[in-house]
Amino acid sequence: MINRHRFIRAALLATLAITLTVPAVFVAARAQTTPPDISPKFLLATDKAPRGRTTSAAVVLNIPAGYHVNAHNPVSKFALPTKLEIDAPGGIKISPVVYPRAIGRRFSFSEDRLGVYENRAMLRFNITVPPDQPTGTTELKARVTYQSCSNQVCFPPVKRDISIPLDIGTANEGKQVNGKVFGGQHKRRRG
Repeated sequence: MINRHRFIRAALLATLAITLTVPAVFVAARAQTTPPDISPKFLLATDKAPRGRTTSAAVVLNIPAGYHVNAHNPVSKFALPTKLEIDAPGGIKISPVVYPRAIGRRFSFSEDRLGVYENRAMLRFNITVPPDQPTGTTELKARVTYQSCSNQVCFPPVKRDISIPLDIGTANEGKQVNGKVFGGQHKRRRG
């Protein structure tokens, strides 16, 4: 009789353990097979873009843990690169985008080593405002294209259009902001 009670107790404990473990496995598997929420964010090194000067800017991709996006130069010819395109109104000049250095990784879905971004990717560029640009708010149009992946699967490419309000100030306006991102330094040169 005692052996039967031990057997029943062991069976109940095993059933309980399986019941508690299986949903967690499905949640973890689902989390890795659904695309991450990546919302591009625009940052400027100054609160206003001064006329006749250049200021640093960036579009930041915050990438959730367990995911990555292909780098601008993903190394593999089959991986789709991250790309940032910016259209500015007449007279305002945008420098070429500087992409972060890729991290080389191997994943279960590819035999190739891939160049990827993890955690946070800062796509940097400079904005030069001509000296005769009217002060006030104008708008930059940007498009970020990226392909995100988990360690098991890559998701369809995403194109995000961003409208970026840009406050134009006089040549002497524009105090530093976002020092953690731009290192407390920003370019402020005569145009």
